[in-house]
Amino acid sequence: MGENFAFLLPVVLTLLALVFLAVGRFGNRAALFWGAGYLCAAFGFLVPLLEIVLPVPVVALAADAAFLSAFFLYSHALATHFEAPRRTPLRAGVVAIAYAGAGIAVLVGQSLRVELFVNDIACSLLLLIAIASVRRRVGSWIDRMLLGAAMFVVLETSIRTMVFFVATGGVAMGEFIGSTYAYVMQITATIGALLMALAALASVAMRIVDRHRKAAEEDPLTDLLNRRGFEQVVGARAAGGEAAIIVGDIDSFKSVNDRFGHAAGDEAIREVAAVLAALSWPGLAVARFGGEEFIAYLPNCRLQDAHTLANTVRIAISERDLGRIGIDRPITASFGVAVTAAGDHTIHDAISRADRLLYLAKSNGRNRVVSSAADIPAQAGPKLFVV
Repeated sequence: MGENFAFLLPVVLTLLALVFLAVGRFGNRAALFWGAGYLCAAFGFLVPLLEIVLPVPVVALAADAAFLSAFFLYSHALATHFEAPRRTPLRAGVVAIAYAGAGIAVLVGQSLRVELFVNDIACSLLLLIAIASVRRRVGSWIDRMLLGAAMFVVLETSIRTMVFFVATGGVAMGEFIGSTYAYVMQITATIGALLMALAALASVAMRIVDRHRKAAEEDPLTDLLNRRGFEQVVGARAAGGEAAIIVGDIDSFKSVNDRFGHAAGDEAIREVAAVLAALSWPGLAVARFGGEEFIAYLPNCRLQDAHTLANTVRIAISERDLGRIGIDRPITASFGVAVTAAGDHTIHDAISRADRLLYLAKSNGRNRVVSSAADIPAQAGPKLFVV
């Protein structure tokens, strides 16, 4: 049974590695490191089977190199996954010192106890360094599960190694493959490897899903919501209660592009987006609907309050210094403001009213906020609507 299990564990680890490498093709670098780490671990568990053809010291040092590489890659995967400091020189130093110590134990002292102790403690230390780097970056329950699985591997490896070192008088290096410790190590390592792999796969998959969702629902130029993202957010929040809609549009934006270039125009759009995103209102959702048009959703907001906020944004935009982005004159924006009404079927009814009010603002002088027809000066007659 022990021999069968010795073959089974590398197969399991290799399959896990292949899954990670396949997931890594979706652009997740951490998955590639997890996959490489599990391949190294699979090789490490296969190496003792080569004692029939290779000298025992060579087998021992090859296994040490494989496991140190595996845990180095695990720790690198954790740091990469959580975008934490990798501390590569520190971890590389741990690997170098541990491998040198294991080499001395094998070649000089011929001590299996010391070799396993040095190697396993170093493996635990590699993971601990990564855990210390990422612990403050853990957010979701899946991430916490991954960190817990990594801690389980650290504790399992450390406790097992200490027990073996203290309780065993010594196992001949040539007898390791059939020892009780080797069998226990395979069982506990399998449990730890599966727990960490499943947690890492779940966390990596969630990262990939979040990245694709972000790409689908956020505007890449401004990092605001796009039209689809706005529909998703507002659809979930607009379940009742009064809400305000602010629709804004940069005035004469075509002339900005024509005079200063499209790159400067993009920067101008980012500047306006930054002002809108800085609005302070509970549950605020801001989106770029396309081109130079923006929309803000403010739940539980009265018309007067929304008008005041829109006017604050208008003034902030007109006072923005754009010289650093190559625009030597102020830009302005116009806004239409509306609130939801009892007869509305969807939030789009309020958006349509805000759009019509924006039209009034644009066609009657621009650089103004209109929340009702009364906001238009009496002497201002109908004008040709020019963007």
